Amino acid sequence: MKTFRAKNACHVSSRVQRLDRRQESRCSLALIMLMGLATLSVMATTQTLSAQDTKTIHVYSPR
Repeated sequence: MKTFRAKNACHVSSRVQRLDRRQESRCSLALIMLMGLATLSVMATTQTLSAQDTKTIHVYSPR
């Protein structure tokens, strides 16, 4: 049994609006800046938490 398939069924995805070069570069720059901000935030949080952890626990094994 054959199924009917329209000629333009493959080209439906080509109708999606694509970004031009300038918009694409702006989006890339914004993504890079957000990733940098997230990295700085994680580094600052890690540094703050490690500065608060001044009590070191020494575990001595019995001899």
